[in-house]
Amino acid sequence: MAKKLILNGLELFLLPQKVVYIPAHEMLVVSDWHIGKLGHFRKAGIFVPPMRLEEEFERLELLLRDLLVKKVVFLGDLFHSDWNYEWDEFQLFLQRFPSLTFTLTLGNHDILPKAILERSLIELKDYLLLPEGIVLSHEPIRQLDKGIYNVVGHLHPGCEVALRGRQYYKLPCFYLEDTTLTLPAFGRWTGLYMVPKRHDNRLFAVVGNDVLELT
Repeated sequence: MAKKLILNGLELFLLPQKVVYIPAHEMLVVSDWHIGKLGHFRKAGIFVPPMRLEEEFERLELLLRDLLVKKVVFLGDLFHSDWNYEWDEFQLFLQRFPSLTFTLTLGNHDILPKAILERSLIELKDYLLLPEGIVLSHEPIRQLDKGIYNVVGHLHPGCEVALRGRQYYKLPCFYLEDTTLTLPAFGRWTGLYMVPKRHDNRLFAVVGNDVLELT
């Protein structure tokens, strides 16, 4: 089950697929996919299994089929490093959705040559400002005007959840502190940056098919 947040009057749904859906803008927000990461490791001589690209693409495609979406925003680190064949496969995947627009707010791992990025179907921006006073970017933007929320990625946040029998699990989470909402990484090979629960933040753990707020 999704978790609804209201920021500046705008409804955002935190989905267990580790993305944010904004119905008013028919927008899906995806962060830190790191496509090509395993291929990058293999090129460097590190033995890892190849990324199953169709399985990766299907994760996003299911969301695009189930939700009313006109725009997809990638919050940076879409592709992991320099070019490999996964980038070309990803471009073919995007062609399946000619009615959608795709935007990338550039992240620190988005280092493909500008010429390659500009030939893609993806619009490139440093950040995206919604009319409700919400800025989408890869990393937090310093010194935003008062009352502006910043929706970001970059950290790959995780939290520790205690279950019965003294069992503890480290799980990806959405992380809200002050006016910054940080998304978990959509990529499955990213690791977690553990965020402690404090009185001045809110953590929303991804637990199976649910997003649950920690108390």
